[in-house]
Amino acid sequence: MGQRKLLLINKFYHDKGPAGGVGRYLVQEEEDLSRAGWEVIPFAMADADARPSPWSRHFVRARDYSRPRFGGDGLADAASLVWNREAAHNLDRLLREVRPDVAHVHNIYHHLSPSILPVLRRHRVPVVMTLHDLRLLCPAIHMLRDGQACERCRGGRFHNAVLGRCVKESRAASLLAAVETAHQRARGLYTGNVRAFLCPSRFYVEKYAQWGFPRAKLRHLPNFVDLDAWRPDALPAAPERDAYIYFGRISREKGLRTLLEAHRLWELGHADGSIAEPPLELLIAGSGPCEGNIRSHAALLELHDAEILGALDPDGLKKALARARFSVMPSIWYENGPMAAFESLAAGVPLVGSDIGGIPELIEPGVTGYVAAPGDASALLTALLKATALPDGARGAARAWAEKHADRAAHMAKLAAILDEAAAG
Repeated sequence: MGQRKLLLINKFYHDKGPAGGVGRYLVQEEEDLSRAGWEVIPFAMADADARPSPWSRHFVRARDYSRPRFGGDGLADAASLVWNREAAHNLDRLLREVRPDVAHVHNIYHHLSPSILPVLRRHRVPVVMTLHDLRLLCPAIHMLRDGQACERCRGGRFHNAVLGRCVKESRAASLLAAVETAHQRARGLYTGNVRAFLCPSRFYVEKYAQWGFPRAKLRHLPNFVDLDAWRPDALPAAPERDAYIYFGRISREKGLRTLLEAHRLWELGHADGSIAEPPLELLIAGSGPCEGNIRSHAALLELHDAEILGALDPDGLKKALARARFSVMPSIWYENGPMAAFESLAAGVPLVGSDIGGIPELIEPGVTGYVAAPGDASALLTALLKATALPDGARGAARAWAEKHADRAAHMAKLAAILDEAAAG
């Protein structure tokens, strides 16, 4: 058998900034499968951070969808979001040059669009796609409206996204996203051209099946973590564990306002004697569109034991984690398999998370952490107080869970087997 060829497709070909956790996955996938003997051929957007590649001549022109624009260029961008002719043309040209055995597709909406999927089908390249979020179902990605989980668009009722101004709080942007979602669903562009959909959480398997995706095509493949990089003994020594930490993107769906309000209840309760446990210091590490809002809200609540650290490099994050008795993930949307949760557990730091989406799949209550109702500050405080009483053995249990369920080598072996299976037809 000759060297297997993998076409690796994502809108970003790097792990910088907006590429986020998907970008980190992509880079690690390319490294591991290349070592396993695959030839990896990337196809992506030619933005400023794109990694060097001999195939970059086929990459697609970068477009800015951060805000709706009107006029000639804006209308061209809008049309490209629904159906990117350049992406389809460039991919067709690439496939006339090289014949991949299989394609692994990640996030292609907006910058590449589903226009590439019929091209892959025409060239008889089988497609496996990882569902990292809910964009194929929800025009606004997060299934979130007014701070609550929202499924108003189920059954093709995408006009609800326009009525709710769900995308960037703009009716025009929401209309464009709703048209794009309705278009791909009506034509079956994903369900008709993808052989297998990989879901990092069991929750996503069920949610996509409920919304009409063929259950036989949905497969559960949990996310992984680099167990060598996130070892408990890789954390620097700390005088004491006097804090708890949130680390990740600072955006509205992450539930950080609820976290700040729960911490305020903790401070007030300890001050009036109703809570015996003194508050741990709350550390918030990360950046994102709501960072200014969260800083303002923390100031408004006059918190004494909270610090917003901003974005940290890996060494800075590990230093902060070393102080943490546990981490917290107070999300209010249907999280999938968040990388921050895996990294925390691998580092031996128990986790308090919202009882929503795929988060509960990662926590064994009373052993590796606790769950709390999303968006409920009082319920979150109860879970935080329980977590302060976790025994020292919880740190070892967290690490053991990661070793058993999130090993990088095991994940990549399973992924390679799925890609082989798809290539074999």
